[in-house]
Amino acid sequence: MPITQSEIVTMPEAFYKYMTYSTAGIVLQNQTLRWSTPATLNDPYDIQFDLQLNFDRKKVLRDTLDKLWKVFLGELFGAPDNRMTHAINFMRTNHNRIPKKHFMRMMEEGVKQSFSSMDKNIHKAYFETREQLSSTKILCLTDSPINQLMWAYYADSNKGVVLRFQDEMGADSPYCTAVKMSYKTDIPMLFEDDELSDFLSGLIAFDQAKRINTLIYTKSDAWKHESEWRIFAGDGRDKNAPHEDVKFGSKELTGIVFGCRMPSDQRLALSHTIKQRYPHVEILQAAPARHSFQLELSRYKTD
Repeated sequence: MPITQSEIVTMPEAFYKYMTYSTAGIVLQNQTLRWSTPATLNDPYDIQFDLQLNFDRKKVLRDTLDKLWKVFLGELFGAPDNRMTHAINFMRTNHNRIPKKHFMRMMEEGVKQSFSSMDKNIHKAYFETREQLSSTKILCLTDSPINQLMWAYYADSNKGVVLRFQDEMGADSPYCTAVKMSYKTDIPMLFEDDELSDFLSGLIAFDQAKRINTLIYTKSDAWKHESEWRIFAGDGRDKNAPHEDVKFGSKELTGIVFGCRMPSDQRLALSHTIKQRYPHVEILQAAPARHSFQLELSRYKTD
């Protein structure tokens, strides 16, 4: 299926992390960012939901049998790493004169057994996948420093800060690996009907990475306002740790934005820390715009 213009995702020039004043002090002092596991995040579905297995069995059975017959005739070609392809190739070599009616009856029994096997094993697969992903470490970022809901929820109702991060030239910065989250109304399907019949007929292989990525990078559209970009680090350095505070390069931090309600003494304290430890960082001040319900940024001037 061709990619439409609306599906093309442009990587932001910078990523932003909203936080409270106290958290910012720790982050700047220790030069670390916290990478979290699913259980420590505020969305109970985060990387811990089950892809739905809900398909039209009559349609999938009918389509699978039709595709299998076409593969047997050589009109369609199976994926080399799908076991069904090897089975059909064997049948074509050794039973090339089998009547279609006999072929269909034999294949129908096999497809129905596949349905039963999925029904039997799916919950075990769900559990094992959740367990496997429960120890993964992720860093959650966003693409705008003027998201008013983010300021309200994560930056102490505009009394906190936003830190700006960018890849450092020549360094092994992680931000280029960030993936934009996909927000959905409903939990995604494990298979669409056509995809399942393609798999059962041997036309495609099972793409496990695609399913894992769906679990990692999909959230309910209730969270769409966050415009999240996520960096995935597998199990991190310590699989059993509930989170990890990981060093970032000092040059990766390129800006800081003070909230519009941040007390002046806290702005002054953080500006001193920035100038001492990160002298290259741009210090900005957020303020309500005069003629629209928006936040505007300007260079910070010492109180």
